[in-house]
Amino acid sequence: MKNHWFIVIIVLAILFSCKKDKTTQDNCDCGAGDVCEPIEDIKRYFDFKIGSWWVYEEETSGIRDSVYVFQQWDNSNTYEFDVRTYSVHYDYQYHYWPESAQSSPGDCPNQGAICKRCLKVKRSIFIPSVLVHEAPCFIFIPSVGEYDYAFNSTFSENLITIDSLMDSYTIGSTTFGQTVRIHELKNYVEGNQSTNHYFSQDVGLIRKELLDSNEVWNLVNYYIQQ
Repeated sequence: MKNHWFIVIIVLAILFSCKKDKTTQDNCDCGAGDVCEPIEDIKRYFDFKIGSWWVYEEETSGIRDSVYVFQQWDNSNTYEFDVRTYSVHYDYQYHYWPESAQSSPGDCPNQGAICKRCLKVKRSIFIPSVLVHEAPCFIFIPSVGEYDYAFNSTFSENLITIDSLMDSYTIGSTTFGQTVRIHELKNYVEGNQSTNHYFSQDVGLIRKELLDSNEVWNLVNYYIQQ
């Protein structure tokens, strides 16, 4: 009799496990081999609280730029956030927020697991109160080869493309976690040159490469307010 109950428990456990796996797959429209990720994880690249700051140094000139968050809001129940930072060197204000990357915005859930491209992060740049430029700067979930149109008034074919995903990235003696490299064909704000931007989870932008002018800005110090 004990053996019969043991068999029943094993069968129920297998059925429950299969049902759970199927539910997870259906909820995020996954295919075989796909990995789900919470849509809220987009915040790990951009949503930083007031009190957070970053210091970047250009490799050749040694010039430094300090960037800090001066305004932040997020919805703890969804992927929504709104962050504004200020760059001392450039005298720019940067505004970041997420938008649907789907043709039908309703295709993106407000929360929960996804396993395909669903969002993009928009970035607008201001010289206090004057808009300089606005375009996407990030795609989520990041997958190598994914791209999006990035408005450029002087180059209509401009794109941002995810060209590398790295489990970690090291600058000097500091190793950062999962890092996404975004390549842009013609970055309007950077003088219409090709650029690479490196975004790491829980830190944000860690490296910027201006490919035509051979400028490289690395993160050399930072603090993330919890």
